[in-house]
Amino acid sequence: MEMDYTFFYIESNVVCIIIFLMMLMRDLHSVGRQTKQIIFVNITISHILYFISDMIWVLIMSDYLPHTRLSASLVNISNAILLCAITGFWFVYVELAQGEQYITHAKARILALIPGMVETVGMIILFTVFPKLFVDEKNNMTTCYYLLFISVPVLYICVSAVRSFIRALRRENFAVRRQYLVCAIYPVIISVFGVWQTLWLAAPLFCFGCTIIMLYVYIVSLNDQVSIDELTKLNNRTQLKKYIVGEHARQGGDQVVRFILMIDLNKFKFINDQYGHVEGDRALKRTADALKSACGENPLRSFIARYGGDEFIIIAKTEDEEQVKELCRSIKEKLEQKNEESGSQYELTASIGYSRYCGDISDFQSALAKADEALYKEKAKRNQPA
Repeated sequence: MEMDYTFFYIESNVVCIIIFLMMLMRDLHSVGRQTKQIIFVNITISHILYFISDMIWVLIMSDYLPHTRLSASLVNISNAILLCAITGFWFVYVELAQGEQYITHAKARILALIPGMVETVGMIILFTVFPKLFVDEKNNMTTCYYLLFISVPVLYICVSAVRSFIRALRRENFAVRRQYLVCAIYPVIISVFGVWQTLWLAAPLFCFGCTIIMLYVYIVSLNDQVSIDELTKLNNRTQLKKYIVGEHARQGGDQVVRFILMIDLNKFKFINDQYGHVEGDRALKRTADALKSACGENPLRSFIARYGGDEFIIIAKTEDEEQVKELCRSIKEKLEQKNEESGSQYELTASIGYSRYCGDISDFQSALAKADEALYKEKAKRNQPA
């Protein structure tokens, strides 16, 4: 291996390590880290260690370090273990990011990482008992090693990609479809980079690819922290403002008819007082699920946000008021269905008011006030004695 390429490879990995260290330091100093953030830290550390191990292997291949059976074995065992860690933690991270409840339990996360643990133990045993199976006479790695090396990482990548793609196609996930598709496609791109580098070692494509993708994931994660409501995983009020401004800019001077829907839970204070705030949070999550499900099954292109407390907003692009009425009916049905499925001991219903909105920023507050007025008329009518 030529000296110029060796040092270019080393320099590239060092730059990538510095970028990962910057992300790591920021995450380590964040307050109140959630499980998803902890997993992201694990992914970051695994990448850094992998790049270091990979640099050592390049130095060995270039004869800057002793190229012996022992050095080749140790470094490549390390590479295999760390690649399993990267892909295993990535799988767990994606499942958490996409709201899968089973993976929130520590036992489920451990079970998800078992294939990587099995490969790690198996690799150590085989290297110890059958070293010639993986290292040839020139102390280079054999085809058998590379097959075992990629087996579990490919499994994690394929399962993660397929599950993300399936979730992206679900109607209730229409609002986050783009993010899910990114999670499905990006691991495949990384694999292509890795294979390309293995077959044509003329550029450190794997470290570049990993760094670009993890930077993207990191930026999305930061964006979620400021634009996504932590409890319901819906857009928050900040993101609502961005949406209004963005839609106004996109439509230019044209008037595009929309409807603003205001949704408010009935007797939510009673639920909090009678059953506690933890149960109140569950009711809000259930409401968010009902809104996503109803909008996902409806042909309207809708934007959903939690406005505050037990109030939610939907902005639907349509000129047909009947479609809006159908969406209101669907929301109420889905909310009743979700609440019944949960087995809760209380009634969970919502009042909904809506108003036309032309898409002009100056008209937004006026349209919102009309929708709010319609909501409270429905609430008052509901509270009238029969």
